[in-house]
Amino acid sequence: HSGATTASLLIACRIVSPADRTAVWQALTTHQGITSWWTTRAEVPAGPGGVLKLSFPDAPMTWDLRVDRAEAPDRLVWHCVGGPPQWIDTEVAFALDPAGQGQGTTVRFDHVGWRDTDQMFRVVTFGWGQMLARLKGFLDTGKPMPFFDF
Repeated sequence: HSGATTASLLIACRIVSPADRTAVWQALTTHQGITSWWTTRAEVPAGPGGVLKLSFPDAPMTWDLRVDRAEAPDRLVWHCVGGPPQWIDTEVAFALDPAGQGQGTTVRFDHVGWRDTDQMFRVVTFGWGQMLARLKGFLDTGKPMPFFDF
């Protein structure tokens, strides 16, 4: 059974890094940042309204994420405008908060708007866990460790 269909399913994760919010923001919004934890094949826009275009091995299309909100260094929101059908019109959001006592950054991640718990949803849920582990590793060490390395 693939799961019940609902209006909007959510993938939610949280990571904490000793990196400051500016460093986290750079990792999420610059070419050097995105290619250091996610995929080495990426077109990264300059800001709101631009479209982040990501390529993955064996994928016949790019994942196209429009930057809907970019409020440095607090909140970043992408709206999926291209890619697999299940991704279209989903929203990926990052909220960056001080981790307490000025010790680094808490990153709250939400990918909302999924229509049902099909195979893609399950693959992406596990995938985001892996991607965010790479993001944390990059933030913690400064050493690039892209999950998809062409």
